Amino acid sequence: MKNEKGLALVITLAILVVITAMVVEFAHGVYTTTTSLHNWKESQRLSLIAESGLSLGANALSDIERLRSYTYPAKIELPIHDMLPMQEVNRFKSRVIISAEDENSKFNVNSIVWPNGKLNERAYKSLKRLLRVLDLDETIADRLVDWIDKDSEPLLKDSEEGAKNAYLDSQDEMLLIHGVDKKSYEKLSPYITVYGINKTDDEMININTASLPVIISMHEDMTSDLAQRIVEHRDIKPFESPESILTVAGLNNAVGQSLMGRIAVKAANFRMISIAEDKGIKRIIECVMKIEGSSIIMQYWREV
Repeated sequence: MKNEKGLALVITLAILVVITAMVVEFAHGVYTTTTSLHNWKESQRLSLIAESGLSLGANALSDIERLRSYTYPAKIELPIHDMLPMQEVNRFKSRVIISAEDENSKFNVNSIVWPNGKLNERAYKSLKRLLRVLDLDETIADRLVDWIDKDSEPLLKDSEEGAKNAYLDSQDEMLLIHGVDKKSYEKLSPYITVYGINKTDDEMININTASLPVIISMHEDMTSDLAQRIVEHRDIKPFESPESILTVAGLNNAVGQSLMGRIAVKAANFRMISIAEDKGIKRIIECVMKIEGSSIIMQYWREV
């Protein structure tokens, strides 16, 4: 009898443990599902907010660009609350950050190959100098040429492997190029673009927003000292025409003249990022837009 009672107690406890485990598992499942549903709902709400913020920012940026004959500085932050009616600001609790960056302040890697597939020697040499300034492997330029050009003759032993034989559609496409590692790409990416001011192979750069490495890369005789003078001049008074760069001390010579036809003072392409955040949940939309008069053309869109 004692053994039977002991066995019954063990069985009862076992059943109780199983039921408890089932209840805990059920409660955890309900909690997880409810939390996931809430996070999904909140994520969708923030996604719409980020997209709306992007639209507001794009219109504001377009208005700014129409009012000026030049683009300066290279990057600006657009205050979303200043674009909303006061009654909306008071009940708008989510945190939204919108920033815009001039894509034409960077070197256009597509410019190293002409539309006919031939090498653009001037742009190719500029890219080599940019890589040298950044202390990167200069053969990256050769790999880019073989990725873009239409022939099958490699500049390097393995640089035609998997070549696209067409222009890059986005700069992160460089990670697909054989021999270009992630570390090199991350160091180079802030200084390159795939968007020209007027066309895909356009090598023009906005001198009002270009960084020092990009300015130095534009001519073999462009020293860091000359590049710094350009930056200091535009910080005081942005260039309103390409010719006004010749007023910078030391540039009224062959170097300055060589920049004519290669520099602009106004951008056409902008990379915009809209971040919406609330209660630890965040949505980020990144896009590249081209502004043509009153028209805004989306060229790239990514949401995370």
